[in-house]
Amino acid sequence: MCDAPSAEALAWLPLIGALVGFVAGLAGWGASLVAPHPFAAAVAFGVAIVLTGAIHVDGFLDSCDGILATAAPERRREILKDPRHGTYAVAGFAVVAILWIAALASIVPAQLPWAMAFAGGSARFAAVLNAYWYPYGAGGSAAEAFEARPSRPILAGTLLVAVACAWLAPYWIPLVALAMLGSLGIGGFAARRLGGSLTGDVYGAAVVVLDVLLLAGIAVLGPAR
Repeated sequence: MCDAPSAEALAWLPLIGALVGFVAGLAGWGASLVAPHPFAAAVAFGVAIVLTGAIHVDGFLDSCDGILATAAPERRREILKDPRHGTYAVAGFAVVAILWIAALASIVPAQLPWAMAFAGGSARFAAVLNAYWYPYGAGGSAAEAFEARPSRPILAGTLLVAVACAWLAPYWIPLVALAMLGSLGIGGFAARRLGGSLTGDVYGAAVVVLDVLLLAGIAVLGPAR
């Protein structure tokens, strides 16, 4: 189960995501200089996970098992705390990983650093918006931190950094609005399944799903003109 960050940490999350994405994309671009592009995409994929300690992926896996389970909300919250991963987690990550790597492999190598920085920062900004709508369900100091809500000025500043990474292709920017809508949809669905509140695992799952969808959108839109 993912521990919840403080409200201040949540506000800085988009900036961290942009930095992680840029470094992972840079590693992928470097790999493309000595290996075929599919291997470069795999490197970018792997580095992004390693740099985050797989914390968001772990949240995604736990959320697949807990939120998709046919059970009462109380039991779903118990499943989220279980460190073991079941069928829903394995199947969910198999689908997401394929889409993730396919999207990276469809992006021009030289654009990987900026595309991954934009997607990583924007995905985390969109995920954090749920903190303004839903209470944190785990209780204790983590719930108290969420009551403070992330700093709006800091969050807005970190969004600007993420959006600035689209300087190569400004037509990526509308994808942020879609990510925001998608994030609130994910948060609303999860909250209904968990009895009205969210956990750190749900935030991690939202980051993974939105990051992959943003990269897929960039891949579909094509290389910078």
